[in-house]
Amino acid sequence: MYQVIICTIKSGRVQRKTFENWDAAWQCADLWSAKNTKNRTYSVSVERVAPTVQKQPGRSAGM
Repeated sequence: MYQVIICTIKSGRVQRKTFENWDAAWQCADLWSAKNTKNRTYSVSVERVAPTVQKQPGRSAGM
């Protein structure tokens, strides 16, 4: 899995968008980078992330 991280430079707001494949992540990153042509508003990066494993709830020992 891949994650596109978009940071708004002035406010520091961070958005994360997750994609299943490399090409889709880079398409999204390229679209956000295209918005930066006139002034630097966003910082955009692509990172590979490990898929998360959902844990099943266990039993509690407390009574």
